[in-house]
Amino acid sequence: MRGVQHFTILVVTAVCLLVTWSAAAGEDTSTYLIGVYVDEGAHPSCSGAAINMFRWMGFSTRRIVAADVNGGSIDDLAAIYFPGGDSPPYIDRITGAGKAWLRAAVADGMVYIGTCAGAMFAAEVQVWEGVRYTAGQLGVFRGEAVGPAPGICPDGEETCVVALVANAEHPVAADAASSLLVRYYNSPYLRADPEAETDILATYAGTGEQAIVAQRHGDGWVLLTGPHPEWEGDITWSFVKRCVLWSLGLLDGAGEQE
Repeated sequence: MRGVQHFTILVVTAVCLLVTWSAAAGEDTSTYLIGVYVDEGAHPSCSGAAINMFRWMGFSTRRIVAADVNGGSIDDLAAIYFPGGDSPPYIDRITGAGKAWLRAAVADGMVYIGTCAGAMFAAEVQVWEGVRYTAGQLGVFRGEAVGPAPGICPDGEETCVVALVANAEHPVAADAASSLLVRYYNSPYLRADPEAETDILATYAGTGEQAIVAQRHGDGWVLLTGPHPEWEGDITWSFVKRCVLWSLGLLDGAGEQE
């Protein structure tokens, strides 16, 4: 089944240059609520790790299920996060009306954040093992999510620690050229529509393919990560926090297209 991933908790040491950050002066990030999807399709270890990551960042979190999205009970969220796991249940359990509601919420200013299967669900097209799927996609990301990304792990392994290269010219990099180590598990790369204005925030070091991207959708943003930063800890989380703050308009240069 496309997008299926099975996880064990792994402790990974990230070695990279320290990325410093500061939100807008006096900004209390706890006033920003991030909904973390925990229903079928979301692997519990991924959603749990993401909740820990967002709380480490200082955000408030709430667990979200399909009924919340389908019923439109997401208006109070600053951002909604779909974790890694299995994308077909996202497609099946979020109804057409729910997808329309979610697209409208992002267009009105919410940030959609997706990792791995969550990124594949967001794209107009997901390509899994060479097969293209369009039916039922959320479609807030103009482009494709292609998985598993080829040539990432040695000897064709499904999981490994992968190096990402941050875009040093983007505000999220804070003038620090960083090499980030992130957990890969049958993860995709992103292939943005060349006609869309897309901020490429980080690429896979080994292939140069897009690994973390941001794209406007109406007044909101879509922030996608192919691999899994939720596992890595402080240094990688600091970079991802800058990405989230930037997409929320809380960093200098927020909203500027590269």
